[in-house]
Amino acid sequence: MGDVSELVESLRAHGLLQPVVVRRHDTGYELIAGHRRYEAAKVLGWTEIAAVIRDETDDQAYILTLVENLQRQDLTPLEEAEGLGALVRERKWSIRKVADAIKRDHLYVSRRLRVFEDPVLRQPVLEQRLPVSTAEVLLRVEAEQRAQLVDEAIAHCWGQMDLRRTLQERSRNMEQTSPRRGVTPHPNRSTYLVNLLTEVQTVLEAGVEDLSPKARRVLQTTYRQLARLEPATSGRHA
Repeated sequence: MGDVSELVESLRAHGLLQPVVVRRHDTGYELIAGHRRYEAAKVLGWTEIAAVIRDETDDQAYILTLVENLQRQDLTPLEEAEGLGALVRERKWSIRKVADAIKRDHLYVSRRLRVFEDPVLRQPVLEQRLPVSTAEVLLRVEAEQRAQLVDEAIAHCWGQMDLRRTLQERSRNMEQTSPRRGVTPHPNRSTYLVNLLTEVQTVLEAGVEDLSPKARRVLQTTYRQLARLEPATSGRHA
């Protein structure tokens, strides 16, 4: 349940502001939400705390415990990956539903899931050799460059801002040496477009209800441009 020392001090100073949640189980009660509050109360030697009794099924109790765990501030990447994976893959929750449940922005959930599913980023993040926030920046990098940048980020202990500065400096250097002034070069335009459109698709899957009129117009224009693309044929030449 992670370090409860700060919670102990909070309970000591302010008391229990939010009751724990229990359910009837066999001859007693089972704690299903508020595990850290319960542990902190035990450290203080409390013998009684306020509790709310809810008649939850085993499945509902599991989800409630899982959601509460995902709200912790000291969550490890592995715990977060397993928790989000359980809700999205096992429970078939949408990204927006998960975000609402754990009180996070849907883009936060989307980016975390992409990091945890990326074959290059997943392992170093779960092993806590690469910060999750740094890995999120690398989602925007072309796939073939990602592995090299991961090694550099780990070797130099780069944080999110360190990596952003490095990418900006390298981008400026490429622009200065590029024969096409004012255009950021992309060695593989197809890969760049796939990565870019994949990110757009992820955002759209999280929900489009709150898109601004301008965003909708840009997307509609892009859709029309994509619709005009002719199918690729193996024997066609430029």
